[in-house]
Amino acid sequence: MAIALVGATVHTGQGPPLENATIVIDGARVHAVGAKLRPPDGATVIDVSGMVITPGLVAVGTRLGTLDVELESASVEATLPPSADPVRAALRAADTWNPASLTVPIARAGGITSALVMPEGGQISGQAAWVDLAEKEWLRRGSAALRVEIGAPLAATGPPPAGARAASFLRLRESLADARLYRGNRGPFLTNKLRALSISAADLDVLDRALARDLIVAVEVDRASDILTVIELANEYALRVVIVGGAEAWLVAGELARAEIPVALDAFADLPSSFSALRSRPDSAALLHSAGVRVILADLGSPHFAHRLRQSAGNAVAAGLPYDAALASITRVPAAVFGIADTGTIRAGAVANLVVWNGDPLEVTTWAERMWIRGQEVPLETRQDLLTRRYRQ
Repeated sequence: MAIALVGATVHTGQGPPLENATIVIDGARVHAVGAKLRPPDGATVIDVSGMVITPGLVAVGTRLGTLDVELESASVEATLPPSADPVRAALRAADTWNPASLTVPIARAGGITSALVMPEGGQISGQAAWVDLAEKEWLRRGSAALRVEIGAPLAATGPPPAGARAASFLRLRESLADARLYRGNRGPFLTNKLRALSISAADLDVLDRALARDLIVAVEVDRASDILTVIELANEYALRVVIVGGAEAWLVAGELARAEIPVALDAFADLPSSFSALRSRPDSAALLHSAGVRVILADLGSPHFAHRLRQSAGNAVAAGLPYDAALASITRVPAAVFGIADTGTIRAGAVANLVVWNGDPLEVTTWAERMWIRGQEVPLETRQDLLTRRYRQ
């Protein structure tokens, strides 16, 4: 049976907001949306007058659903032991994602309906998964991007050792060169008629997809000079690259725009917290947007704080990013960049991932009232809510 949400201000992601609009949901998708739309006969009508509806928010770069307690190794997934090979392209975050993780309801309460979940560790960490925060049928794409970290520890916990950045680029170049050789010599390699390569066949198969431009390479890097090196590598190997982190990306915004490389920016990392981010600044999202770079506001911190994603967008607006661009950076843009074209907007045919807010979604004093994921309403209650009610009695 169709559902009609009636009377809200709707941010469709495809133009100005629609006032007093109606959204019709049929099954898992939006059937229609408009300001003068009449609910179809037999539809369940839900009055959301005075509310604001946006597409569901998208958390990019998160460890949501793969980590509950960081210091408890039994709850840390989507990684390998520090002693493992730093190249583990075949590792899939999708294989370890837990829809029952306690971090998932908290993220939903913050308006997040989808996430690009990244693996962790090593220099080529593995494949990110695009998931919807539903309890069933949550996986949208098991291999949505390949995560690469520049300057990662080689084989030990703690901060990167001296030379880690140089070693990262050396190993990345070596891996890409071997993958290029493997592309035309897979048979000889598998029958031991080719020289030894630096990584396994399983990892080479994944890198081959990156060389074929079938798989985005998400490079976590902050320093401006390192970003220029990544651009050089992207041109040399014809890679589809997204910069993740990008604390100093604003310094090379022109080069990024010309290379058509998006930036998934950690908007909360706006202070010089490391030698790789000495020139970070609060208005970097605005500067990148002005230069023509597609900006995603990402969730790169603890998954326990994923619900702050909309606050990061609000901070970016306060620092000069246009409001529509800020909202797009956590809805439409990440979906478009990572190829999930039917998500991130409210239009006929789009997946019905919607959030009903009681005010401006980028204000911390508002909250999500209701949520639909793939056309199904999902609860916004968290364990923290249950504990609050229990101990208030």
